[in-house]
Amino acid sequence: MAYDVLFQPGSIGTCTTKNRIVMAPMGNINMADPIGRPLPKMIEYFIERARGGTGLLITGLIPVSFGIDPTVSEDNDTTYFPRIDGSSRTRLAGFRDLAAGVHAFDCRLFIQLTAGLGRVGSPEAMLKGKILKSASWNRNFYVPQIPHIPLSDRQIKKMVKSFGQAAINAKVSGFDGVHLHGHEGYMMDQLTSLPWNRRKLGRYRNRFQFALDVVNEIKSMCGKDFPIIYRLDLTQALQASYGDRIFKRHFRGMERTLEEGLEFCCELARAGVEGFDVDKGCYDNWFYPHPPAYFDDIPYVRDMAGSLKKHFQSKEINAQVIAVGKMGKPEAAAQVLEENWADYVMLGRPLLADPHWPNKVREGRIREITHCIGDQEACIQSFIMGGHPCCAVNPYTGFEDTKKLEPARQRKKVAVIGGGPAGCEAARTAFLRGHEVYLFEKEAALGGQLRLSINMPIKHDIKRYLENLQYQIDLLAEQGLSIEYNHTASAQELAGKYDVIICCSGLRGSIPALEGLESIPHAEVRDFLRSGGELPPNTQKVTVIGGGLVGCEVAYTLASQKGVEVTIVEKQAELMTGVVHANRAMMLWMLAGMGSPSDSGEDVLPRPVQAYTSTEAVKVVGKQIYLKAHRQRTDPYTPWRTLIPENVHNPFAKKLKPGDTEDIVIDSDFVVLATGGQSDNSLYYQLMAQKAAPEIYCVGDSQQPGRVWEAVTSANEVARSI
Repeated sequence: MAYDVLFQPGSIGTCTTKNRIVMAPMGNINMADPIGRPLPKMIEYFIERARGGTGLLITGLIPVSFGIDPTVSEDNDTTYFPRIDGSSRTRLAGFRDLAAGVHAFDCRLFIQLTAGLGRVGSPEAMLKGKILKSASWNRNFYVPQIPHIPLSDRQIKKMVKSFGQAAINAKVSGFDGVHLHGHEGYMMDQLTSLPWNRRKLGRYRNRFQFALDVVNEIKSMCGKDFPIIYRLDLTQALQASYGDRIFKRHFRGMERTLEEGLEFCCELARAGVEGFDVDKGCYDNWFYPHPPAYFDDIPYVRDMAGSLKKHFQSKEINAQVIAVGKMGKPEAAAQVLEENWADYVMLGRPLLADPHWPNKVREGRIREITHCIGDQEACIQSFIMGGHPCCAVNPYTGFEDTKKLEPARQRKKVAVIGGGPAGCEAARTAFLRGHEVYLFEKEAALGGQLRLSINMPIKHDIKRYLENLQYQIDLLAEQGLSIEYNHTASAQELAGKYDVIICCSGLRGSIPALEGLESIPHAEVRDFLRSGGELPPNTQKVTVIGGGLVGCEVAYTLASQKGVEVTIVEKQAELMTGVVHANRAMMLWMLAGMGSPSDSGEDVLPRPVQAYTSTEAVKVVGKQIYLKAHRQRTDPYTPWRTLIPENVHNPFAKKLKPGDTEDIVIDSDFVVLATGGQSDNSLYYQLMAQKAAPEIYCVGDSQQPGRVWEAVTSANEVARSI
């Protein structure tokens, strides 16, 4: 079998695994009760991944710094994290149940312990009167005006002790080892790397010391045979990301170099660490540790894991190297092991999208895998906004404890109108429950709005997802699910023929009223994509009106693929408001000509895409577009700065003064209008008016324009209820 290399047994210290597939630490935020006891939600979430064939699971981050780092606590000393620190047994029952459930499927389980959040923690703690802490005097990532004061040596030593206690608690609860959360700019990384640890006095001025003390404490408490994996960014890669000028201006010319990262790993290995999970980047270039869909496969595995593997071999160090970074395609994961860049591969979001990825690969059912689309809206943005990890393409992720696919009590005749993600999910779920299902799609293939984007090279993950979605629905068609393509179903033909009608008819584009628009070639963005993204002859300058995610993706594609000069006009204060930080930051990084999907530095844009925020297009005269722009508008290209949720108050936020605008005129040969769309719910209301069926539902974009996440989730809810 082509993927045998993934299914060879391995060992990390004394822990033997049945294969070389590790689940990355994703999950368990808001999956515990307010005092930190794991809920069935968390337990079932991990057991499902064990059932799916993963060899080693790692929990999400579990802090040991309560009472020291105020950002890990909420009001009244509650928390959105699980807790296993301290000597109390009140929280151990859930962890014991988790370990027992995972072990039932011959899967190993490590607990991820973290020193906390520090400067990347929520600034709300200070707004509630608490003093924020970090390794040295540092700025808060979200609100830079808020400072973090240095931890005392005494507080750091207290955290070291807490690591040991948490580790022994995990050991007696049945865990197989510890995973130390030392990367991405969290507190442990802050204490062990130059950008944030600038201490001149005391024990922890040595940047390796904290990590070494933690390792020694865990080994002292748990014994030499309780293995440790250490996770770190070999380099924060800030200089490589942003160039010398920005590196020196915004980051003081400080970062962990690759050479220092390799030496750090050697020191940790000599102290007893048996495994290393390595990547690069931090919150200030979050697209590296959380690679969006735009990146090519395995963007930095050879440079990071491969470098460490080679370095260990040269030093005769026998520690295991775990590669991480966009290996959801089985062929990519297998390549990493075949090239000897690592000993294990780590999958995060691919196992949220399809918990049974390992079993499907092992059994040769590759085309049945549900692929991650890299939007990160449900797995990351969900808990940033106060929820828990979910998945856009798998409605059961995070709901394993409550959502079950159960046979229908009564077989019904079901019509599903529209074959986008919502329609496919509704049809699939209803059919698997035993209903008689008829799916009507007006195009020649499934995919709906998503299919419009696949001509853009940066949407290669969407293309893969749609290929597998089509395959999965085709398999059901062979079993009796009826699909009719190139058919626009009408209310008249549907009325009285079905027990249930589910409208998933998507949305329709809209063109804003803009004086003089008819004088210049233009297209609504969906029509533009539907036509293959072709520009009129001799087009040199393109204006994209609308700086949301779609508008920015189209702007980048035109600049990179067509070589035209592109300008984005966005009336809001920021581009891509509401988009998860990693994806937004990477798109800004690419639009500004700082980087590219290949991460090679060879194919960045030759010139940045011009962007005007807090700006409105007011009229078109010939080939000129007249703009009204706010004089105080922000620099749109700051990938290292994130946007905070609107429910988090920022007292330092500057408000734009009304009326303080200037007039700007730009030249353009073609205009793309990416100003949103409207729900296509006309069929739904016609069916309702005619009482066309006992049950009529409207889901996905046809109910309210949203993301894949909302579309798939709503379709699944309806289809499981009929």
